Amino acid sequence: MQQQVGFTKGFSYGFPVVLLIWNAIVAAVLFATLKFAASAEIQFKTVFATVIYAGLPGVLKALLAVLSLVAGVSSEGFTFQNPVATNPGYFLDPASSPVLYSLFTSLDIFTIWTLVLGAIGITCISKVKTGAAFAVVFGWFAVLMLIGVGIAAAFS
Repeated sequence: MQQQVGFTKGFSYGFPVVLLIWNAIVAAVLFATLKFAASAEIQFKTVFATVIYAGLPGVLKALLAVLSLVAGVSSEGFTFQNPVATNPGYFLDPASSPVLYSLFTSLDIFTIWTLVLGAIGITCISKVKTGAAFAVVFGWFAVLMLIGVGIAAAFS
């Protein structure tokens, strides 16, 4: 029990730092793509702020996960990777088809909401056309989704 408490404490304190680093990497990739591929006149700090604000629907997803646990949902079927039924992967068994589970879990309503907010934010902070902003954001998402599906296929 002491080991679990120690792990949970370390994870709780370290997760915001990891999330901040992840958001900085995402912002850097989007900044580089927009700066060099779309010739956008933007600054990194505005792209970073847009990525942070676009990620706010994730807070709502976390609150829904907490509410589901408090409401008495079975803790045996609960996973941190897929806590709420907001994607088709929630209804699949990860052990039976890891590739489909990875693919369908990526199609989360909160993830799509975040991507749309990010693309709209990029359109607002730069002179990039809406279609180009959506292509950049959803293009990088598709690359990450395919990498995740490929990893699931390699280890299944």
